[in-house]
Amino acid sequence: MLTACMLPLRMLGLLMLMLSLCDADSICPTELNPLTLDVPRVIEKYGESVEVNCTSTEADHNGMYWRIGNNDSRFIFGESLISQSVSLSEWNVTAECRIILNETHECSKELEITIYQNPTVAVFPVNRAVEGTLFELQCNITDVAPVQNLVVRWFKDNQTIRTDNFTNTTTTPVSESSTLAVNISRAEHGAEFRCEAQLDFGSHGPQLPVDSEIYIVSMNYAPEFKNTSEDFFVHEGDDVTLNCDAEGRPQPTFHWKHDGKKLSDTNNLNITRVNTSGTYNCSAINSLGSITKEIHVHVTMNIPAAPAVITTPAVITTPAVITTPEPYTPRGCPLVLTPAKIVVRFGDPVSINCSTSVAVPIKMGWEVTSGDIRDNGTSVTWSLEKVEDWSIKSACFITYGDNGIDRQCYVELDITLYKTPDIVSVSALDSGPVMVGTEIQLKCDIINVTPVQTLTVRWYRGTDILRTDVLDENRRIPVNMSSIFNFTAERDYNGAEFKCEAELQLETNRPDLGHNLTSSPYTAVVHFAPEMNEGTYSKEVNLDGHVTLNCSAEGNPLPDLHWNYTTAENVRETTRGHQKSLTITGATCTNAGFYICVATNKVGEVTSTVTLKMKGQISVFPWWLLIGLIVIFIVIVIVIVVFIVLKHYKKLGRYSFDLDRANDGSDIPMAPQSNGTEDTV
Repeated sequence: MLTACMLPLRMLGLLMLMLSLCDADSICPTELNPLTLDVPRVIEKYGESVEVNCTSTEADHNGMYWRIGNNDSRFIFGESLISQSVSLSEWNVTAECRIILNETHECSKELEITIYQNPTVAVFPVNRAVEGTLFELQCNITDVAPVQNLVVRWFKDNQTIRTDNFTNTTTTPVSESSTLAVNISRAEHGAEFRCEAQLDFGSHGPQLPVDSEIYIVSMNYAPEFKNTSEDFFVHEGDDVTLNCDAEGRPQPTFHWKHDGKKLSDTNNLNITRVNTSGTYNCSAINSLGSITKEIHVHVTMNIPAAPAVITTPAVITTPAVITTPEPYTPRGCPLVLTPAKIVVRFGDPVSINCSTSVAVPIKMGWEVTSGDIRDNGTSVTWSLEKVEDWSIKSACFITYGDNGIDRQCYVELDITLYKTPDIVSVSALDSGPVMVGTEIQLKCDIINVTPVQTLTVRWYRGTDILRTDVLDENRRIPVNMSSIFNFTAERDYNGAEFKCEAELQLETNRPDLGHNLTSSPYTAVVHFAPEMNEGTYSKEVNLDGHVTLNCSAEGNPLPDLHWNYTTAENVRETTRGHQKSLTITGATCTNAGFYICVATNKVGEVTSTVTLKMKGQISVFPWWLLIGLIVIFIVIVIVIVVFIVLKHYKKLGRYSFDLDRANDGSDIPMAPQSNGTEDTV
């Protein structure tokens, strides 16, 4: 009964053992896995294909094959290398190399696959840029994968202001967005905001292109006048143009009125043959507001009764007044202005003398809006402590008798107001380092300068002048200007300093006054592939000697260095600064061979080979060892020959006839001789 019960239990154990053996096919101990992939991880663009080699250290196997997704390739037998082309046209494709070691073990090595698709960027404003309100920009990034490697950077005028990363782990293309909220002032009108998107796989991964888009801010504000009231002087019968320039964004529209009557819808009002004085109203209107300015036109019909007379001359210093000393006399008018022309820095004092050759003028004076007038009979001096009106005009007039007829004439002063720049700066339109051979575009910003038509911009690399720009724009009020300089990046430009100089070319006789301003330097960062300092060479070393092999390279970014060679206990690697060395102590024949130094950075890779040879091998060969080996060989041969001869002699031994064995019916009546002597029969 007990035996009958034990039989099913034994069968159940056998069945469990068989099942465990069947399942053993899928078990591959890590220490037994002979497979390696020459590219264990691939990062490639969607739709491409990659070629991968799978190598086995075990040549004796029952077959190697690739499994792509759910499909197996044909089996390869008797080989230790199998190649496979993997198409990356499916986002979730898998690939693994497999080997059947025996009936119980099958191993595999999976290829790590990352498929990417570069992003596409679009930037648009969420709301309108209005002074005093928060302005938002949105950057849409479409069809990017894998999104966890996406980096989005925001720049303002080439300065990084924000960086976004994403945690979504999906591997298929998705769309993401980044919103930037900033406070913008009126002075930042025209500021450039740039959104850049790039897939970042680290320093050892592929360096993929950046997609970006720039949005230039247009700051909106209500119209404003610098002066809400102006006075304009004109001679009777002359033409005059009134200006209604107003700052505002959007660009304002204009409306002119005089005595309640609508005149024009342009910013300039032309009046011909002015006869009477009057007040003209100009209104500037945009979507954010409106403002009105009054312009009072004064028509000079008669010479003023008497010019202002200052009995005590004012003491006025003119450190930034630049004059042309030659007097100026208009044709047919007996007036002389000294100086004839004057260049004044805005905010500095000015003083002009007007004289006449008429012995006794009827009337003489200055038509000005401000300042002090000093009358000396046949000369009149106009002085102003601070010139603070960009539209300043002044004229000296005279009424005199000519053969019983009263004649009148006037001379306008040729005055130029200037202002040196507040800031001169250089920036790159594309931030960050550039590759050798690509174009670099630099921008020189000159802030708040006038007159522009006298402005010259010079570009420098170090102390060398690269280019000179002469700006030709007739602007008499301070404006912001810029100059663009393009050039191709070269290796020698890495670390070079570029700067620009802005200079007002004023017609002066005061070279001691500085009218130029130079920017801070822009330092170029140019990336280039490594270049070996040592190159390929050969070196000799004595047996048991010491030798050092050096490797260094230049490149930007600084290259990583490593040696490829057959490792040995007497070879030691050392790093000193940017040099990596191999030191071989007690050199042996096994140290001879090729030592390859590899320099790598994100731009490229370069190698240098050192061939190490052993010197004087023949002269130092241990002949005593060779002779000893030969002697041992001869002794062994002699021993073998003697052994063979003795064995053969024993087989040929001598025998005698045994009578007793013959009588008892034995088959062979012979017996060997014991003493080796021959017996007779």
